[in-house]
Amino acid sequence: MVGLVGAVAAPADEARSASQGTGQEWALRLRTAIPQAASTNQAILKIRGTNGRTRVPVAVVARPGSGQWSVEYRVGPAGSEPGPEVWTIHHRLDGAPRYERQHRARTAADASPTVAQGSETLGGGDFELWELGMEFLHWPDQRLRGRELSNGRWCQVLESRSGRPDGPAVVRSWIDENLGVLLSAEVYDARQRRLKQFSITQFREQGDRWSCSVSMVDDRRGTKTELSFDGPAPK
Repeated sequence: MVGLVGAVAAPADEARSASQGTGQEWALRLRTAIPQAASTNQAILKIRGTNGRTRVPVAVVARPGSGQWSVEYRVGPAGSEPGPEVWTIHHRLDGAPRYERQHRARTAADASPTVAQGSETLGGGDFELWELGMEFLHWPDQRLRGRELSNGRWCQVLESRSGRPDGPAVVRSWIDENLGVLLSAEVYDARQRRLKQFSITQFREQGDRWSCSVSMVDDRRGTKTELSFDGPAPK
């Protein structure tokens, strides 16, 4: 898994050596974490919305490349008609991610990818594409705000600022100093009102299998979405 719901871990010794780096250095470390190998992981999207609870299967496909890579989210049951909805986040080392939607279609010939804006959500839940793609790490202002504990782990607190007066303006991220991975994050508007909260609520790896749950809470709507993985350990 790559992105907000599971950035590739930096080697522990490398992360420790950079624990006193700048905000720009930590942002660069996270946004350039390329998956080591192609992978497909199965997950369940558990949505607690204003109209009740929903469970949606999701397949997450990572495709590494040279200087660029993509993460594809196939939302909906495999083999269903007209097929799952497919969202793709295209990453590159030299710029912000771009987003693409492949509309549901009965045949491959009918599928027509279109550009997505980043504010679209997976399955109507609380995870937006720009969050999954960690677009905030490309914002111009990246500042370290000290060290804090998160889930019992010492973290560097990174504050990313967009400089925009409307919409999400600030993201505070808690980054594990030893592993170099993002453990939690909070999204604020320009008036410092918290809009959303992200956190890794569970991670367990045993042998060649793993389980991981990450959650996103929307403070404005009072909704919550959890993305739960259980399967072979990603490479």
